[in-house]
Amino acid sequence: MKLRSPHFCLVIGLVLAASTSLWAQDPAAETLQQRVSLPTQTDQGTPSQVSSNKDLGEISPVQKFPKPAMFTFSTAQQVFYTDNVFYSDSNPVGSTAYLGSYTASFVPYSLRDWTPRISFQYNMARYDRAAAGDFDNENLAFSSQYVFTEDRTWSWTATIDLSRFTAPHANDSEFYKEVVYDNQITHVEQLLKDEPLFFIGAYDLAFHQTSPAIYDRLDNTLSFSVVYYPIPEVSIGPFIRPGARTYVTDGTVALSTPITQHDRSDFNLSEGLDVTWKPCEYVSLSADVIHTDDYSNIAGLSYSDTIPGLDVAGTVKF
Repeated sequence: MKLRSPHFCLVIGLVLAASTSLWAQDPAAETLQQRVSLPTQTDQGTPSQVSSNKDLGEISPVQKFPKPAMFTFSTAQQVFYTDNVFYSDSNPVGSTAYLGSYTASFVPYSLRDWTPRISFQYNMARYDRAAAGDFDNENLAFSSQYVFTEDRTWSWTATIDLSRFTAPHANDSEFYKEVVYDNQITHVEQLLKDEPLFFIGAYDLAFHQTSPAIYDRLDNTLSFSVVYYPIPEVSIGPFIRPGARTYVTDGTVALSTPITQHDRSDFNLSEGLDVTWKPCEYVSLSADVIHTDDYSNIAGLSYSDTIPGLDVAGTVKF
């Protein structure tokens, strides 16, 4: 099937703590995973239309996709509320928060179906009523995306992401770091031939190598979304993300009451809705809500949270 909808490239774009105490999850890393992503995906562009020539007549369509920009600079400014800042099973703390992200990425070379990318991202989070959750973060990611099919509906993205978290109220002391080895297979399908309605499905396999090592884990995650464009500038997309998390390091999680984890496995389920308005190529405004339930086989390590948020983003490419 040839996808010639003007919305196709926009759909591909969508598929794109101050103490040393430990928690059921590291709050900073978990918040970043839910709210921010690196630009490891590449806009695929839209194939050309049928053209004609006075001598040759109608010419069959030839798919031509623009090369990805070599340099991309973007920022996202978010305001959100969470009812569980520290992802705690008991006595959850709620707070409004600000999260600012600044990203620069570089594509050194690309082919029609293959795009490598190097990205650096800085994030800062500040909580109104839970200063102990504030954090700064730096990410360095190396990714490679390969598009399998002629209609560009199947792709594989492999990423190595190095991440470091520091506490702004404790002389920027480092309290958490990780390396994430990630592989993701993504499928995009136009559900109705004459309607801008798309299905996005993905399978993600990621290993988190962390310090402290108590959070070392293997994630298997599925994600499903349906995206509708009532007008070209607006997208509406409900989504659901079930995942299994297998922790590979036994030890003691230092909560207010220490808990020993042994052969820990969690089932993590997120669902939500995103509405985005993109008035021009460079700016977008979004409103979303995400609810997450994490069910652990270790008593006291489960949690749930609900996060509604607003996001203003800007991007420049050349």
